[in-house]
Amino acid sequence: MQRIILRQLKRSVHRLQGDAPPEITRYYQAYKKEFKNYQKISNKIELLNSARQADIVFGADFHPFAQSQRTHLRILRELVKDKKPVVLALEAIDSKFQNIVEAYLDEEIDDKEFLKKINYSQSWGFPWENYKVLFDFAKIYDLPVYGINQSGLDNQKRDLALRDSHSATQIVALRRKFPQALIYVVYGDLHLASSHLPKLTRKYLGRSDHTRFLTVFQDSETLYWRLAKRKLEERVDVLKLRTDAYCVVNSPPWIKWQAYLDFLEQTIDEENEETSDYEENLHHFIKVIQKLWKVDRHFTDFHAFTKGDVRFAQHVSKNINKKDLNRIMTLVRQEKSFFIPSPATFYLHSSDVNHLVTLAGQFIHSKMRRDTEVHLKFPQDVPPRVWIEAIGFFASKLINNRRKHSLLKDLPTHHHATLIALEQRLHEQMALKTNKSLKRVRQTRYRKAQDYFEATRIVGAILGNRIYTAFHKNDLDFKTLHRWLRTPVNNNPRFLNFYVSMLRDLKDVQVLERSKNERL
Repeated sequence: MQRIILRQLKRSVHRLQGDAPPEITRYYQAYKKEFKNYQKISNKIELLNSARQADIVFGADFHPFAQSQRTHLRILRELVKDKKPVVLALEAIDSKFQNIVEAYLDEEIDDKEFLKKINYSQSWGFPWENYKVLFDFAKIYDLPVYGINQSGLDNQKRDLALRDSHSATQIVALRRKFPQALIYVVYGDLHLASSHLPKLTRKYLGRSDHTRFLTVFQDSETLYWRLAKRKLEERVDVLKLRTDAYCVVNSPPWIKWQAYLDFLEQTIDEENEETSDYEENLHHFIKVIQKLWKVDRHFTDFHAFTKGDVRFAQHVSKNINKKDLNRIMTLVRQEKSFFIPSPATFYLHSSDVNHLVTLAGQFIHSKMRRDTEVHLKFPQDVPPRVWIEAIGFFASKLINNRRKHSLLKDLPTHHHATLIALEQRLHEQMALKTNKSLKRVRQTRYRKAQDYFEATRIVGAILGNRIYTAFHKNDLDFKTLHRWLRTPVNNNPRFLNFYVSMLRDLKDVQVLERSKNERL
């Protein structure tokens, strides 16, 4: 099924984009050679130690995929803890705009003016939110940021070798300007094949130069399938390719292709002056999840709204009672994505694949149990909401088996959501040990509805990961799964008894749980 999803996505991308230019094809062939083999399974600590010993790090970037830029952000967070200064070099910015970059870092101009002055939409065009996190990080830690690209004329945009040559000269200039610093380059993955940007940079540095390079690739499709053959695709985070190159394994290949497809579709919608909707993606994921769950019914009746769609308020105000409407609008203000069972409605704050599939799973779940309730009456709705979030997370793990979630030990102490999550987990463990009813979490004057909602997502993700593991190991059969999906969800004793019996069924499932701090 995963290979089928990937083939479908690639066909959709090819249909929108057409045939790749010959030069792109040549770059791609050189890039693929980097992954013919790997030296060994590695880890976050070894990669970071290698980065600390390098003078220039080439970080591979898949432009439309936010996870790609955030991987480099996580690496940078560790590197700035050292005494060695860090300089950030970005392909996303043309080198001729350096004065504007510095004005933006000094907060002399805001985001809107910055993007306008560097002509971002035309010179780069990939989602600004993906790169803004790097600039925000640079502001916090006072890191120099340099644009190293050269957009120039249309023919130069197509000539990858010319752009690589220009960027190599910029990197060399930074190396000489900041000889004691680590130059961290974020650049398109195809350019980082050994025979392209790194080779040119080495050439321009000169034969007598001993600058130490490290290349950090991401999410190689070739290596993912190789790990999958050994059933290691969910366990391995980092592969060491050779002394000067690693590959981070954060996402399965179809996730980044879905991000690329979303970007292309949104670009086309904007060119046609249409508002982008995600109904087609939702239909697609609903069908895929139904196949994986062997649910032989057709669920197609839903409404989908995205952030900023004024029709959403009109839609819910007509169909939702006043108390539930207030709860829903609080989630909108908190910038959350969510699903409402009746009328079946998706609200999507972002196009993140994990969010889409989570909500698609919740939609199927609501249809299976024929539910119409919103389940946002806290604290009494904590167990029902945890169960709904668990089923959604389980669905998303089937599509993105690399999806991360917070363990309780990862959570910030003394936050209300953390305390609610801990209390809920304690009540669950006590119910399992004593065979007594599941207690409800307390209501206090300091706890707000969003705290309960966030806590249910945390606990739901932990439970959803356990369900996924049982399903993946064939410890959860389809008969039991369908019974679980059909069980009515509410806050009465019958549902609470079901909830505890479900926990008991999953009690002995061996789950691989690693802290986010252990992973990139």
